[in-house]
Amino acid sequence: MLFLLQRERMLFLRLVVCRAGRLRCGMLCVLLLRHTGIQRRLDILALLSRTMRSFISVIIKPTLECNIDCRHCYHTPDERVSEKMSIETIDHLFRLLAEEYESVWFIWHGGEPLLMPFKFYKEAIGLQEKYFGKNSHRIGNTIQTNGIMLDKKFINFCREKMINIGISYEGPYNDVLRERSDVVRENIEYLSGKERMFSVSSTISAETASKQKEIYEGFRANKTAVSFIPVIPAGCAVRGRTVPDAGEYIRSSIECFEDWLHDKDADVPLIPHYLYVLNALGEPQESDCAHNSCLTKWICAYPNGDLYPCGKGCPPEFKLGNIGDVKNISDAFRTEGFGKIIAGTVERRNRCMVECELYKFCNGGCSIDAYYETGIGMNGGDSCRIFKEVFGHVLSSVENIIEARPDLSEYNKFVRDAVLGRLINPKVTR
Repeated sequence: MLFLLQRERMLFLRLVVCRAGRLRCGMLCVLLLRHTGIQRRLDILALLSRTMRSFISVIIKPTLECNIDCRHCYHTPDERVSEKMSIETIDHLFRLLAEEYESVWFIWHGGEPLLMPFKFYKEAIGLQEKYFGKNSHRIGNTIQTNGIMLDKKFINFCREKMINIGISYEGPYNDVLRERSDVVRENIEYLSGKERMFSVSSTISAETASKQKEIYEGFRANKTAVSFIPVIPAGCAVRGRTVPDAGEYIRSSIECFEDWLHDKDADVPLIPHYLYVLNALGEPQESDCAHNSCLTKWICAYPNGDLYPCGKGCPPEFKLGNIGDVKNISDAFRTEGFGKIIAGTVERRNRCMVECELYKFCNGGCSIDAYYETGIGMNGGDSCRIFKEVFGHVLSSVENIIEARPDLSEYNKFVRDAVLGRLINPKVTR
């Protein structure tokens, strides 16, 4: 049983998205405030989610097997079982999602998702078209791969079906965490001439924490969009000692931002920094994964159909049941596992609201990051510290630009356009 004070009850409401002006939503929120019983609250939360949600992101892990052994993987070798997701599981999942959500973004992950046969993806996309409509604007797809098994057949399929390809790659330092960098580099070069239907995600480790500017400059030269994320202390990262020093990561991240900020010829955004700029200007964005309120907005399906709140190697205690056992996706958000993550998240966010002026920008951070760094109910871990320092620097830089009104030609086009939008429409406020 979870007992909350009035402030904590209001914080609990922030975990759901209520559409202002809709009577039914308002009535359900009132009911949510009146009940202290955790199960009753979860019942109401599930009803809110089922009746009012318009969008969800779904991570699908069709296999946990991989063709390489990354030093930082969320999944330890013992967890990389050979089980593959069946097309029947995909069918059931898609049907429930189409019935309950207006739109869905699918992220195909793993393991290495390209270990699944080509036939699997043809059938899966066919099922999307069956339930959501062909060429439907209700769905989008990204496949996140290490890039080794990409071939022309699959790339052409992705172009035809408008599937974005995300490649996990650290440029000249790819061998620090991964393998077969020469193959990945060749595939990226091939993709670069194919309408740029791909992006790169670079995972920053202990050995590359100070090299973010160098990594960014390499991708900038090839006009390749890149995002940076730090290794978290989960799975193989604990054993491999790959978690970066927070202070070193912060210094290098700010250095990289300053380089991008003043690069007049930058053709690609730097993520998450560009999204931080937009947030600082009062244009709320879902920035990096670890710093937006994701509960009930994301769900992850494992090969056997087990459901978890996200794809970061969640502990078993946060399991949300199995897709084969639910009648609605919302049922997953009223399980004991979801109750546990809610309880810890509320506890941590209550501290954040009182202690931190940046809470409105990060919503208390990522519950899974907190679980592995400090305990889910506590704040102040490396992820928290990194966000405070890096976002704080971006926020200060943006505020100085708005106040000083300098020559905007000193900045890259992404920042120039965002700042001009704010100056033209000053009513947009945080």
